[in-house]
Amino acid sequence: MEKYLFLDFDGVLNTTGYVKRLRKEGIDPFDEFGAMFDPDTIRNLKSIVEQTGCKIVLSSTWRNEGLMRMRALWKDRNLPDEIYSMTPILLSTTYNDARNGDLFTIPERNAKALEIQAWLHRYASEPYQYVIIDDENVFFPMQQEHLVQTDEIDGLTVKKAQLAIEVLNNKKQAF
Repeated sequence: MEKYLFLDFDGVLNTTGYVKRLRKEGIDPFDEFGAMFDPDTIRNLKSIVEQTGCKIVLSSTWRNEGLMRMRALWKDRNLPDEIYSMTPILLSTTYNDARNGDLFTIPERNAKALEIQAWLHRYASEPYQYVIIDDENVFFPMQQEHLVQTDEIDGLTVKKAQLAIEVLNNKKQAF
């Protein structure tokens, strides 16, 4: 069974808590790619990848920088595994409109949910399991059992990582 992790960055890997710690120590919290990622969140991401064998699909707005740039960031920051794919950037009113090629402007709030559904429809083959790790809950009711919601201060904690592992290993629904 294929397993996919839809990964946001802001509030998941880069946290306000880590930025504050770096600034307090007089360290610039940014590099050539943007905000630095909290090493604790990276360890937790690595644990998810190792324990599930999931493929990482970027759903973060950082993907607007392009796949090559995101893969360079991944390598430069020595992040776990690799970026398998990225969700599409959709501007459609509904998922069906997106599938049919009818593009309209949608509220940004719903875009990420549609983008994940479109990616699953296009690339995932049954059976599969997925988890969404994000600090915002902008997802459809059918996606809620796959959502592990973080907070922007602490990001991907050990507890949240364990929940993601359980979701991917089909042992628990997310909350």
